[in-house]
Amino acid sequence: MMKIVNSCLILCGLGLTLFITSRTFKIPHKTFYNNQDAYVFSKGNADPEVRNQIEQKLRQFQEGYEARDTTVLYYFMDDLFSQENILILGTMPNEIYSGYDEASDLVRSDWLHWGDVRLLVQNANISTQGNVAWISTIGFVEFDLSRFLVLPLRFSGVLVQEDFGWKFQQVQFQFDLDSSFTVMAILLLWLLFGLSILRLIYLLYRFLITRSRT
Repeated sequence: MMKIVNSCLILCGLGLTLFITSRTFKIPHKTFYNNQDAYVFSKGNADPEVRNQIEQKLRQFQEGYEARDTTVLYYFMDDLFSQENILILGTMPNEIYSGYDEASDLVRSDWLHWGDVRLLVQNANISTQGNVAWISTIGFVEFDLSRFLVLPLRFSGVLVQEDFGWKFQQVQFQFDLDSSFTVMAILLLWLLFGLSILRLIYLLYRFLITRSRT
């Protein structure tokens, strides 16, 4: 009977951990996806004409990551990215890409292996100072691995105004995850681990007592 109770407790604990962990991947700010007049990071200070120009660049970026056609990668990079001082930070700790060639390699890799990216263009925060602009918005990526694997994103970038328009120099992708649920799941797993250790010690003790009596 004791073993059944312990097994039930472990199953309940693991189920609760799985539920808590799944809340980590919940897409936040859902109301902004259906409201083009709302700004999750505020609107920014860009004047309407400049904002339209930068929105167009962000829209081209979004369309490229949606179509994921590597045959037009050269034109995509040439149209959207500066040739100088490029830095792209990916979602993983080791994803640091510096320079035009490395940036091109990252975009190609994303298009081939990552998934469909959706960014909120009209809801973006866009601010400027002289010939420099900075933007931030939210979105999500639906992975090729499974259409049920969808993770929220934060997207930010810095653009400079060059002879042929605005060009990206810095871009950062960041998973927009609530780590507090992960901490709760880790604590619960440690608790289950401790209970499992105590149960093992108890079973070993009973085994040794039984063996000594025989």
